[in-house]
Amino acid sequence: MVGDTAKKRRKQPEPRAGRKSSATTFFSWANPQPDISVNSAESEILRDQKILPIISGIQAGSPAEKKQHLIAACSIIEDPICRKLLLKQHIIQIILDKVLADSSQEVVTAGWALLNKIVLYEGYDISLHLYRKDIFSQIIGAITTIKSGVSALATQPKSLSPSDQTLLWDYTSSVLSLLTKLSETTKEILDRVSNEDVLLLASALLGLKIGGNKIAVPENVQIAAVILLDRVTDQNPIAYDLLVKDPGFVGNLMRIYTAKVEDAPLKIAATCSTLHNVISQSLALADDLAEDNKIADARLIAPLTAIIQAVLSKQSPSQEEQQALFLSLETLSDVADCTVETFGHNAPGNTNGIQRKTPGDRSSPHSDLDMEDDDLLEGEDEDEDEDDEENEDDVQEDDDDDDEGASDEELPDDLGADMAMVTGEEGTTARASKKKPFDSPELEFLLVATIPAVLPIATSTPSSEPERNIKLTTISLLSAIARAFALLCSKTHKCKFTLPQSLQQSYLPSTHEIWNILITPILCSNSADLKLAEKITELASHITAFTPSVSVSNNQHKSFLALYNATASIPLKVLCVKVLSNLARCQGTDRIEVNKELGTFFMTTVNKLPFYGDAEPADLPAPEVIIECLNAVYDVYDDMDNDYDEEVFVKLGFLKYLKSFVGRLRAMAKKVDRRTRFELRESADEALINLTEFIKYKTAEREEI
Repeated sequence: MVGDTAKKRRKQPEPRAGRKSSATTFFSWANPQPDISVNSAESEILRDQKILPIISGIQAGSPAEKKQHLIAACSIIEDPICRKLLLKQHIIQIILDKVLADSSQEVVTAGWALLNKIVLYEGYDISLHLYRKDIFSQIIGAITTIKSGVSALATQPKSLSPSDQTLLWDYTSSVLSLLTKLSETTKEILDRVSNEDVLLLASALLGLKIGGNKIAVPENVQIAAVILLDRVTDQNPIAYDLLVKDPGFVGNLMRIYTAKVEDAPLKIAATCSTLHNVISQSLALADDLAEDNKIADARLIAPLTAIIQAVLSKQSPSQEEQQALFLSLETLSDVADCTVETFGHNAPGNTNGIQRKTPGDRSSPHSDLDMEDDDLLEGEDEDEDEDDEENEDDVQEDDDDDDEGASDEELPDDLGADMAMVTGEEGTTARASKKKPFDSPELEFLLVATIPAVLPIATSTPSSEPERNIKLTTISLLSAIARAFALLCSKTHKCKFTLPQSLQQSYLPSTHEIWNILITPILCSNSADLKLAEKITELASHITAFTPSVSVSNNQHKSFLALYNATASIPLKVLCVKVLSNLARCQGTDRIEVNKELGTFFMTTVNKLPFYGDAEPADLPAPEVIIECLNAVYDVYDDMDNDYDEEVFVKLGFLKYLKSFVGRLRAMAKKVDRRTRFELRESADEALINLTEFIKYKTAEREEI
């Protein structure tokens, strides 16, 4: 029996959540770690013959011997059995107590490298353990040493021998990489990493000069520095406030992101991701940083798309290049999400972040992909301002002179033609919905360049876990773009602006292509991959929200019905209902039978709610599913003029069934505990109110006939 004085297990803090994945996510995919046991006879032999000599050598002997054994330990860390055996021999404590305090810089550098590699493989638990062991006391000293060494190298280059310089940069790279991993552990640790000395050092290492003196920082050190900045600036106002004080911070990032992507894809991808974090924070705070530095998400899409194309062009891309591909996909996805959040705001240059330029200025090397501002706004409809003078203050118009001289000649012929198509004359949809058209350079470029670039990944057949996850990430990007188009074109979206009609029409063919070559084949394959099913269904929900008229010639709706019945996942069931609801909104004589099938499904699902006093059926749907099916009925049958309303809603007697749902839905709502499931209870109560109002509406609608 455990005594009263026994230590209670400490509650693990929640991992830090950012908008993007961990910097080590791709590494984890490429290096899956099996569950192993170290209690076998073979493990004991390995411990005695290999592990114990290393542990002994690290603690005793000359600096050269210590370094040799640390390197030996580092070389076997990849082996999960060796790593577990080293941990059982308290390798972490030995490094903290003895190695990092050694008088030899070579030993200390090797110790940081070993510690960094252990954390890379062991992740969250070891990071938290290090934090509780006060690793930051050691890190503060390491940062001081690095700053001193870099300063000496910048002011007196000959003061350090080539071997000492190599040692300094190895030391720097290990410490920065370890800080990146620690920053992704918990919010508390992130705040410790968000230290002025740490962040300004990382920022300085991206420059060509330190303290006014030229310095050549190795590529691997710059990659470590910019990845640290990327992770630390993700939804972190503390880091933002510290970094904006550095006058060279944004300039260094902008210099890197305009380099050739083939030379440093991972560094450029991480730089673009960092700039995106900075832009997002600047817009959230409504400060002048983004405008003053002429930076915008729309400008990041070109290099990120170029990285994707460059990596895809390689027969066998390296793990670093694949990581750059993954980071580019994730950043573009977040750009699409942020476009929804910031749409219609008076962003720098009044064009969602695109600054105006002098015609003919080709400052960016990505000339074949660069979305220049004048190209984006070439077809802007000035007559809209005359039609909607009351909204004149909502969007400030640039001077007419700024638009003169804009030409598609600034883009390649094919891309220029595409851009002209998506920025042409506006239609009447915006006026009819009382929403003012507002350009989105981000979505324009994502449509013209990014979607064609990533579709081959989304439709590929992966042969490894990293490839599979890159495919899933690509589908998430397409889903984010589809969501942005669907929301920003929706009449019900709470925004006074809408996307230009020409842009909506240009996106329409892409939705059908994605539906036909990506969504439909995966549906027909009956894949058992739950994550793939969730991703593809989410994409389908946004595609069909934008255009319900996608083809169902292959019985795609039946595939979603089958997926609904096959899965036990409530979120996936809800997504299936969303897709089916959107498909049911399509009119046409050839779709009435489809509507009848789907409408019957919605009503049958809700009809499983038990009457008062009856036992709950074994297949009673979750409240979330019931609510979504009711929402589908409200959306699909909201207008008697729809060609399917008479044939389906009226002739199948849906109104009678809806009236029978009221009491049963009220009982369902009362069973949802408001204290533990507040949002679900709110949704259930709202569904009940909507049901009673919808019944009144449809009853009155029939009485008018």
